[in-house]
Amino acid sequence: MVKSKLRSRARKQANDVTVQTEPQPSAVSDVIVQTEPQPSAVSDVTVQTEPQPPADSDTTVLREALRTVTTFDAPSALGEDQLTALLQSLPRLEELTVRVPSFGTGRWLRLLPTSLRTLYVAGPEVTEPRWPGRYGSGLSVSLQGVAADTISHLATELGSRITLLVTDAQVTTIPSQLRGAIIRVEPDTVILPAGVRDSELTELRISRETVERLSVTAADLPRLRGQLPEGLQRLNVRGPEVTKPRWPERCPSDGLSVSLQVVTADTISHLADLGRTFELLEIYDCHDLTAGSLEPLTRCPELERLTLSGGVPDTVSLEPLTRCPELEYLTLSGGVPDAVLDSLSGCPGLWRLKLGDRQRPAETAFTAAAVTRLVKSCRELCVLYLHCTADTTRAVLTALKKADLGRDSDGRPRTIYLRVPGELFRQLKSQEGGGVRVWEWND
Repeated sequence: MVKSKLRSRARKQANDVTVQTEPQPSAVSDVIVQTEPQPSAVSDVTVQTEPQPPADSDTTVLREALRTVTTFDAPSALGEDQLTALLQSLPRLEELTVRVPSFGTGRWLRLLPTSLRTLYVAGPEVTEPRWPGRYGSGLSVSLQGVAADTISHLATELGSRITLLVTDAQVTTIPSQLRGAIIRVEPDTVILPAGVRDSELTELRISRETVERLSVTAADLPRLRGQLPEGLQRLNVRGPEVTKPRWPERCPSDGLSVSLQVVTADTISHLADLGRTFELLEIYDCHDLTAGSLEPLTRCPELERLTLSGGVPDTVSLEPLTRCPELEYLTLSGGVPDAVLDSLSGCPGLWRLKLGDRQRPAETAFTAAAVTRLVKSCRELCVLYLHCTADTTRAVLTALKKADLGRDSDGRPRTIYLRVPGELFRQLKSQEGGGVRVWEWND
């Protein structure tokens, strides 16, 4: 506190001024300040100040101020060592912005206080920051324009603390430490963890056109009934051990396509009960398929394209597929025994059939006789893709040329387009004929 006392001297000469510049011995806190003479009556002004604290108290005040900071925007020029040192002084920090492309080692991440709820890391080119929002009581993180290894640093250093990750980098594999987090890949992809809260499902539903790709666990699929975003185009349903979602192909009509990845067969029933029609379904490595587990597909009136990958045992009948009137495209990848092909007899709308495994052609188990029987019974079948041994391919070509393929639904003689890998195409092209044309399989 500053105390001022005005002391006037009534003298005849107004311009006489007495000035003292040194502190008085009796009171070191009193300071007398000289003032310029005034044109009229001039007074001496004595200013009194409080005793000055020691110089190192400035550091103490700064430290105490930092301890109360909850939001901090780190300067773009701040290095990792500087940020690491600073974070040790911010124990109550709740929001942190770091405007750098990436800190090399990521060791600064381990110093983030447990109070932190939002972390935003942006690269140097970012001009419109997108904050992640918050989910749950954990840490929400947004990454924009940063190096791809930042995600692995986050997973390693923060692990299960993260409940929401928003990033513009493509996420192909889910780090094991982030399996409990919602991952939003900008601009249109969401990967949900197991046991996601109902509030997040509600938010997902009202997202409408903003979410086009969605990955969920098979255990949570029944909870999505009536909750799928209107603009959703691709849905991945994964088993508990899957870390790399396999997105289905996109439907040519922009309808919904679905992939089931290492799930149990009853997942198909839950899928049919979602309340949403889908046109394309890909099933990968579902090893407990039965005719009964395929039965729900007959309740999917718009199913046009189906892929069964990983082989179909000869104990599994595909007869339910013959009651899917819109099914036109069927892919059976892996081993396909004769009994499986025979169970497809008379599939009414089947137009294109892919058989075999491009990586392991020798594992296919069907014979030329079974293929010929199927072609003759499926009157709309026009294009047949084969990935099998060269000997089986030649045998199929010969058998189809000899067979009476009949006429199509328009009454014209049928033509079968046999598509084979490039190395076989060059050998077999000259042998086509009798209603069979040989094309190269190049997709």
